[in-house]
Amino acid sequence: MRYVTAGEGIPLVLCHGFIGSAENFESWVPRLARHRKLVIPDLPGFGSSAPLSTEHTSRALAAELLVLLDQLALPRYELGGLCLGAAVALELLAMAPSRPMRMILHTPLLDSTCISRSFQLQVRLGTAPGVFSLISFLGRQRMLADFYRRVAVEGKAEVDRRSADLNFANQIRADPRAAREWLRDGMVADFRPLLDGWPGALAVLAAADDRLLELDRVQEYCAHRPRTEISIISSAGHGWDAELIRRQLEVLESFLAADDPTPAPVPSAR
Repeated sequence: MRYVTAGEGIPLVLCHGFIGSAENFESWVPRLARHRKLVIPDLPGFGSSAPLSTEHTSRALAAELLVLLDQLALPRYELGGLCLGAAVALELLAMAPSRPMRMILHTPLLDSTCISRSFQLQVRLGTAPGVFSLISFLGRQRMLADFYRRVAVEGKAEVDRRSADLNFANQIRADPRAAREWLRDGMVADFRPLLDGWPGALAVLAAADDRLLELDRVQEYCAHRPRTEISIISSAGHGWDAELIRRQLEVLESFLAADDPTPAPVPSAR
């Protein structure tokens, strides 16, 4: 598994999103590395990491990441995930609930009710047998890929060009089987019972115009969970631009700067 590191201090492990790579976090690294030792992997089947021989579920990806963290001798860490990467982070929490000290979840798909019905329909149709091969081919055509993301995913007209270039490069590198399996798995998980049983502090970030989330459902859950901060960034969608990145970093630095006692170990809820 390819991974990158930066900074010193408390480890912060970050899991990229669907067909992503460690480079998805490059805009975060200069600022967050002032406060934390960042550990950012390419999950199996994505970026420069080889795919698994088994199915690419969020739990399978988390199991591989746990092996890496053991090899790096990181028994405790803070943990973050972006979109489907949030599911990997949560599966890692389920497997080792006493190890994460705090969590940061960006655009988390906490359960099926938190995912927009239109996106669920896109996933069901786009990952159907025979259809996905065509979708995968079309996704490697730059103009079509950019158009789809802007219309169906991003939720805003303009996206930072560097982010768009990275997204397309990651899409080219992603293993199609891994992408299909991970996406289908991400539509059916329910992580709310797991988070209900974990006492650690949680920060949730989401964009007001994101077309993947049922934002009111995410807000409702966060309002009732203790030690949970939710930040809704207005005038932003699923795609990142300079203003969204700036506001993300403000929220993250404030959360990481706050004193937070280490939660007591709890049994696994899954």
